[in-house]
Amino acid sequence: MTGITPDALLTRRRLGGAVLVVAGIVLAAVVLWPRGDSGRATPPQPVRLVSVPQLGLALAHPRTWKASTEGRVLRLRSADGSALLTFSAPVAGRHSTGVKAALKSALLERLRPSKVVRDGAGRLGDRQVTSFEVSGRAAKGRVRALALVDSTPYRTYAVTLLTGARPSRRRLAEVQQILGTVRLTKPVLRSKK
Repeated sequence: MTGITPDALLTRRRLGGAVLVVAGIVLAAVVLWPRGDSGRATPPQPVRLVSVPQLGLALAHPRTWKASTEGRVLRLRSADGSALLTFSAPVAGRHSTGVKAALKSALLERLRPSKVVRDGAGRLGDRQVTSFEVSGRAAKGRVRALALVDSTPYRTYAVTLLTGARPSRRRLAEVQQILGTVRLTKPVLRSKK
């Protein structure tokens, strides 16, 4: 026998998987980040890597964005407050249709008067996902909400972007870059000691 316990093998396997996910995010950030609005090469922005193992979620975002995690929700807010990205994993298993319907209903109600302006496919990292966009009204005026919904065998994910009615091209480019780095993996439950 080698003297390696099953727990040690499992820990090594999880660590290897986490390293692979972080390496993928770093590669995506390096590939995606060096372009500005004009498409010309610009100096890369410093990025922060975020991993929420209990959600099975990892991504990269500009350091100027503020991140906060509460339960099964990760929020990213742009430095100027003009964009808010929310990542949540509300249910275990594959329930994209139900989560999309509930999210659409909640956004249409919250942003009344509102309407769906687009419903179709979207991208989240390297995954094709279901997506829709709502235009409506909030306390500060007209807003747009983009929603992306996807599921893995382990969790269903809902991603929502809230912006003003006409967000800047720079802010949208940052959001697109963040969404391009998202990786969904098997959630790692915290051990009870």
